[in-house]
Amino acid sequence: MEENKNLNPELEAETAEAEDFDIAEAVKGEKKSKKAKKDKKPKKEKAKKIKNQALLKRGSYSLAITAAVVAGAIILNILVGALTDRFVLEFDMSLNKDNSISEENIEYIKGIEDKVTVTVCADEETYSSYMGYYAQQYYSVSDDAATSYYDQTVTLVNKYADYNKNITVNFVDTQSTKFTEISSKYSSEKLMYGDIIISTEKDGAEKHKIISYDDIYYLYEDTTYASYGMSFYTVSGNNIETALTSAISYVTSDKIKRAAIITGHSATDYTATYQTLLKDNNYETEIISDSLVTEISSEYDLVVIPCPSTDFIGTELDAVSEFLDNDGKLGKGLIFVADVTAPYLTNLYDFLEQWGIVVEDGILFETNSSNHMADDPTTLGSYTTEADDILSGMSVCITGYNAPMYAGFESEGGITVTSFMETPDSVVAAPKGVDASWTEADNYETDTYSTVIQAAKSDYDEDNNPITSYVTAFSSTHFLESEYSEYSSVSNKDVLFAVSERGAGADKTDISFVSKYIDEESFADQVTEASSNTMRIIFMIILPIICIAAGIYIYIKRRNA
Repeated sequence: MEENKNLNPELEAETAEAEDFDIAEAVKGEKKSKKAKKDKKPKKEKAKKIKNQALLKRGSYSLAITAAVVAGAIILNILVGALTDRFVLEFDMSLNKDNSISEENIEYIKGIEDKVTVTVCADEETYSSYMGYYAQQYYSVSDDAATSYYDQTVTLVNKYADYNKNITVNFVDTQSTKFTEISSKYSSEKLMYGDIIISTEKDGAEKHKIISYDDIYYLYEDTTYASYGMSFYTVSGNNIETALTSAISYVTSDKIKRAAIITGHSATDYTATYQTLLKDNNYETEIISDSLVTEISSEYDLVVIPCPSTDFIGTELDAVSEFLDNDGKLGKGLIFVADVTAPYLTNLYDFLEQWGIVVEDGILFETNSSNHMADDPTTLGSYTTEADDILSGMSVCITGYNAPMYAGFESEGGITVTSFMETPDSVVAAPKGVDASWTEADNYETDTYSTVIQAAKSDYDEDNNPITSYVTAFSSTHFLESEYSEYSSVSNKDVLFAVSERGAGADKTDISFVSKYIDEESFADQVTEASSNTMRIIFMIILPIICIAAGIYIYIKRRNA
């Protein structure tokens, strides 16, 4: 073997050399391969690491956004809760804001500093249904539509506590023991279902006022079956805002306003609506029905002579003069309302003329057809003169059967006379007794006449403070009572009350409430077929398409990211 091994030494050398070459190359190749693998592995790991970092970064953003949204939702809920405690965050979508309190009333409510309790003698949940039964039994109200007014009352009453934390609203079930306690406390009052008790305590003494069904709701009589001895009523309006706020004003106010209405010289009493107006504004009124008035107490702030049909004698007018003079302290008010059906009242008109107010016989007749009611030239419009800011915001009054009036002088003997409302210069003073068919207006001279005149007698007290007594004359009974008084665009009632407040010395001391009807008109009544279709397309087609398109766009954007 050894011999064979050494037979070809050269071949053996070549084979050894080849083997050595192959091994070296293989080793070299292996090293390169290992190096390549070693170099390749970090690149993959680096790319993977970068991708993980991007995912982590994107995930962090998503997490941060989610956390921010959740935190924002929590903060928003807390904020809304806090704001709800301080503010009324509601939107009234009814056409005429039937479930909203007027801005003037809101400001007044917010300013109340006394603790006031409003107790509704009814269960809140069943108020509307039980009130319907009660109204039918006691007021002959057979009107299913009245339910909306009852619901409206619950809504508005609850808002008072929302606007002022000093006001507490309680609904008390009339079958509960708590109501038994309330009945005992107000045993002198005849409490009925739905009555609202407004009370407050001052200096250890309670002051309260109760408003009942007919204080809250306007009733319209249906006379269809009157010939059969049956009368039915429907609820035509809601007076809760006026009734409740005026009651709160009454229990929290230290001032009591008193008015005397002298009816002993009037053939017809036109003052029912006016008395309600005064009551709503916390006046204590007294009717003086004596045919001979020899003294008027200084406890009254205001005296009213409504539509007299018989004249006053000298001693009666002396009593009126003494009342207005008030022992030199002035500060009183007198209101006179003319009635064209009455004879000429010589003594009373002479007294008014001393105050610069001239009242003549006759009746105003409007020759301009655009300024009187259709087919009735005796029912016309008169307008504010802007001579005094007392009538700020008021415009037209519509009245019929006006007596001719004008100012006798502007200023004399410490008395200043101001015409508050006047007709256009297209009016004539027709003879008393003419009606709408009168055709002789062309034979009379047209002129401007006053429908509201105020005379003011002023002086200064011992402390050099101005003091004033007022005498105001109205030309027509329609300022006291008229269907036009309820029109929101007509100022009959507003003017009358503004003058009353000034006469009583309260024109700048309190909030005033002039009742208006709250129309029960639905927003749905204003929705047309075209608008319905438009809203249907927007909410059922356009908005869903937009949402779907946005979702697809976001999905594709994130997938390709």
